[in-house]
This record gives sequence, C-alpha cells and structure tokens, in this order.
Amino acid sequence: MKNIELSRISVTAESRISDVVACIQNSGSVACCLYYDDEGKFVNIFTDGDVRRAFLAGRGLADSAREVLKIKHSSARAEPITASADSTDDKRRAIFAEHSLRQLVLVDGGGQPVDVIGADHLCHEYDFQKKNFSAIVMAGGFGTRMRPFTDTTPKPMLKVNGRPILEISIMKMIEFGVRKFYITTHYLPEKIIEHFGDGSRFGVEIHYINEEIPLGTGGALALVDQPDEHMLVFNGDILTNLNVRMFFADHMRTNACMTIASTQYHVEVPFGVIAEEDGVVAKIDEKPVYKFMVNSGMYFVSREVFEHLPSTGKFNMTDVAERLIEKGKKVSCFPIYEHWLDVGRPSDYDIAATIFE
Repeated sequence: MKNIELSRISVTAESRISDVVACIQNSGSVACCLYYDDEGKFVNIFTDGDVRRAFLAGRGLADSAREVLKIKHSSARAEPITASADSTDDKRRAIFAEHSLRQLVLVDGGGQPVDVIGADHLCHEYDFQKKNFSAIVMAGGFGTRMRPFTDTTPKPMLKVNGRPILEISIMKMIEFGVRKFYITTHYLPEKIIEHFGDGSRFGVEIHYINEEIPLGTGGALALVDQPDEHMLVFNGDILTNLNVRMFFADHMRTNACMTIASTQYHVEVPFGVIAEEDGVVAKIDEKPVYKFMVNSGMYFVSREVFEHLPSTGKFNMTDVAERLIEKGKKVSCFPIYEHWLDVGRPSDYDIAATIFE
C-alpha cells in the first residue's frame, strides 16, 4: 500500500480549524490531520472527533488550530499514540485493538511521522463500519413559509440544480450504506410516491407511512413496524454534506439512546451589551456574537427509543428527546461542521443551488 503524502494532511500553529477540516476531508480512509509546531516538530494528531469537540466548546472554522490542541490536551487521549515504522503488522493490530483506533501514526527513530495507516490497512473493522441502518425521512409538512413554491409541490420535492431536495438527500444516504427508507407523507403524498416508487430504480427499498392527520416530526416513529437496532431519522427539507458514518460512529461510541446532530447558530447583537452591578457599568461588549448549538433535524435513535414513544397524539422529536432525558436515558449531541441548510424560507432556497452544487 502506497504511503500517504504527509504534507497533504499537515497543519501548523498558524493554521485555522478550517485547514484542519480540509486536511481530514482530503486524507481518505485515515480521516486525520497532523499538527506540527513552529519548529516543524510533530506534536499531535487531530481526528474528526477532536474537531467536533472543539465545536461543542464554542470554537468555529475561523479559530486557530491551536484551539483544537488545547481541547485535545484536556481529553482522555491527550498524547498521540504512535508505532515504530519498523513495527510488525501484529504489533500494529494489537495497538489498534488496545486503543480502539481508526488511524495510527508510524514514526521514525526521532519521533517524526513517516506514514499514517487506517484500520482498513490491516483489514480491521469496527461495529460502526460493519453495521447498516435504515432511515426514516420526515416529508409530510405543508411548507407554509415556502409558498407559493409549495402550492402544488411538497417542500422536499422542490428542485435544487434540477433534482428534488429529497432525492439529493436519499442519494447521499445511499452512499453511506442505507438500503431501506421509510418516508412519512401527508401533504401531496402522490408527488413523492410517483417520483420514488418502491425505490427499485435507486437500488433501495422504500416504504411510505401516510399520516392521515399530521403527527409531528416524531409522531410517525410510532408507525414503524419492527425498527432496526439503530435508525437514522432526518427531515426531508434539509441538505447537508455531513459524513453520516461519522455520525453513526459517534452514536455507537457513546452508547446513546438518541444522538442529535447539531449545528452552530450565531446571533449578533447590533448594540453594545452592558454588564452592570448595582447600576455601575463593569463592561461594555460592543456588538457581541453569541454562538449556540441548535437542532439540525437529524437524529440517530436506538431501538429502545421506540419503547418510550407516546402511544397516541402528535409529538415532535424534541418531545421524544425530553421524554428520554426525564427517564434517565442518554441523549448525546453530535456537532456538524459540514455544510448544512434547512430549506425553510425562500432566501434559503435561493442559496441552496450555490452551496450544494
């Protein structure tokens, strides 16, 4: 196997988190980035999980790569795990298994990387790579805010660059191994059914769950017969470049009952915000920007979730999450740094064609 070109996946203290993301996305199956100090010495390895933890901590793409290093230093795996370039395959397999690694840095006698290998290099697979999952797509909404576009077309069937939003999403999920889809319908269901049929022309199996009355974003879950061990649930009007396998890996790793994909939302206050104590100004923050992690409309749910659904009535996925939390079940958060767009307003529809070419 040809050695990976390390310069292609390397960043320095001068780099931004956006550079780290680009390296990871260009690194193929090893899915990582190497961080070097100002003197060109190898310091650490950054993985997809390291970047997402930085996002959970409020960092963004424009922040320094040093911020990822700071957060990594306070994590359970603060130092890089490496192996000698002269090590045997058996030794490398043992290291992969001991530390549950997805990638391993091979170093020379001076501790400098000479190659990075992925688990697939040694024919080693983890559960998230072997297991498949079905998908439930919520496509029954009226798309009221998108009128007049949705007067005769359900919102998920609006076209972006000549293809319906829902088709773009389904084709993306097929790339990640989804072979069975449940599509919930209510408003103009015939438009969706006529386009996708039974799914055979896409090489998948598609089942339809028709809501005679709107059941909310979570209500249709109760209509799914024999759910899989894990299922992906997503709104039919969102577009994203998220690596769903990474999302699934996190859901498996955390052993969560439900995992919610989240994205950063920025709110800029157009005034100076005053901090005061007993009428005395302590500080003025001019036009501050606040960052929040918001629900992206994508979820992984374990089979156990279906045991805790309300028996009747309308409810949303957020209601399901709150119910699980009340019962002491684990609900995790998985941050998205990839492109994500909720096509909920005409202005969003206008930019969708540019972002998702």
